[in-house]
Amino acid sequence: MTWAEFRIRLFAYRRLEIKEYEKVRLVCYQIYVSNWFAKKKPKSIESFMPLDLKKKAILSKKQKDAMKAATEQYFKEKKALENG
Repeated sequence: MTWAEFRIRLFAYRRLEIKEYEKVRLVCYQIYVSNWFAKKKPKSIESFMPLDLKKKAILSKKQKDAMKAATEQYFKEKKALENG
């Protein structure tokens, strides 16, 4: 199996796992809501059992500056090799 084929299969496997998790999540939430009698308002489905699929990478200012410096250094070296 090539690396590309492995990545395609891995992507499909993860997608199927997420769909299965969504089904379980919905059933759990329905059970949670059906037994709701003690409080005024139940939690939303997202706060009850989050999917955490859309995580944003948060970079600090120091990390952003380091990335910018590394990029500038790369382009300087690339330009020097082209002209040299």
